[in-house]
Amino acid sequence: MFVIHGAYHFWPKRVAFRNDYCFTCGQACRAVAIRTFDVGHIFWIPILPVGFWKHWQCTFCGRDPHTRLRTRRSFKWAGLIALILVSVIFWAAPVTPEDVAITWIFRIVLPAGATMLLMRLLSTPKDTSLRQMRATVQPATDTVCPFCGTPLIAGSRWSCPGCGAVKY
Repeated sequence: MFVIHGAYHFWPKRVAFRNDYCFTCGQACRAVAIRTFDVGHIFWIPILPVGFWKHWQCTFCGRDPHTRLRTRRSFKWAGLIALILVSVIFWAAPVTPEDVAITWIFRIVLPAGATMLLMRLLSTPKDTSLRQMRATVQPATDTVCPFCGTPLIAGSRWSCPGCGAVKY
């Protein structure tokens, strides 16, 4: 059975900002924290109130700045192992007269795919970590709130007296 599920985000409010690195944009960006009241839904019917959550968004693309769009290397290595195992199974299985064509197609395609994936894994550099990328980003130096234009108050964290936003 196909179940449609997700979350509704009610009452969004901008509560914080910082300079960050966005993996989607591939560059330094301004990230904004938006606090919402989240409610889980099934078939568009709100069922489970989850509470208040903070979601970070890139101001350029509107996505979570720490979400990676490319496949992680560990998943590629797992795929390579799976291709090799399935290839070994097809080469070890006897060929029956009614499955000759499909067996030989898989005997050729699976090792070729494993070879191409291995070449791709060996030629691409390792993924850079979020910590390394965030080290290249300069911290926010704003003295005025970007949301309401009120001067920020210095303290343990710079905050806006007008809208309550915090500079990270």
